[in-house]
Amino acid sequence: MTRADVRDASDEELAALAFLAHVDGLCILTRGAPGGEVLDARGVACWLGPHELPMLVNGAARFRPELRGAEVLDAAREFFAPRRRGFSLYALDGRDDDVRDASASAGLTSMRDAAPLMARERPDETVEPPRGVVVRRVDDAAGVADLAAVSADAYAVYGMPRDVPAAAFADPGVVLVPHIAAVVAYDDDGPVATAMAIATHGTAYLAWVGTVTRGQRRGLGAAVTDAATLAGFDLGARVATLLASPMGAPVYRRLGWRDVGTLTYHVDAAPEA
Repeated sequence: MTRADVRDASDEELAALAFLAHVDGLCILTRGAPGGEVLDARGVACWLGPHELPMLVNGAARFRPELRGAEVLDAAREFFAPRRRGFSLYALDGRDDDVRDASASAGLTSMRDAAPLMARERPDETVEPPRGVVVRRVDDAAGVADLAAVSADAYAVYGMPRDVPAAAFADPGVVLVPHIAAVVAYDDDGPVATAMAIATHGTAYLAWVGTVTRGQRRGLGAAVTDAATLAGFDLGARVATLLASPMGAPVYRRLGWRDVGTLTYHVDAAPEA
């Protein structure tokens, strides 16, 4: 997809690409994590991460549209059940409605309203960080540890256990690879915000964007999002994509991101021992 293609692409095409980048981005991080396991077979991708949280770090999604929703759920359960792990089954609204319906019929829990998938072209201008803040590219183990610490605080507002980022990034090599560009913002008191771009399928997929509680409402989220987005384009991306949180969506829209689709997911709890 060239720059011209991006401008001409329909929302449906960009939503499918954003969904693919979201799923593959999670698989990429899982492959590099200690104990991570990824299965991409029978048209279903399953990723089992280094933490038992049945969301984000443990999930499944369909890649072959001819598979019925019930078949997708069965394939995911075949993978996760013997591992005694819960998971989330992801669906792109409008394309994977049968996956969503199969999940609901099987009693899986819908965790929230549909989340917006967004896309944008390369920014023409750079968002400058606020005074006293410097944004640095993560290039060593200390930077990865700062990324994890910021994420632990930032994602706690959504109910994520604070030990999830530490587990996800226990091995700095998960981040310190040529196809991932992560940044951390620092003020005089330490790390305050972070974001990363994962190069996959011609996109810069933005992930783990967050700001610590003490740093909110200072424009830090915009600064690290912009820095990671530009770094992702420098990795060769032709379009940037992301899945927005309720708090992040307004920030992204102000930066020029636009909604192209929505994603829903249902959670299947871990089987009882």
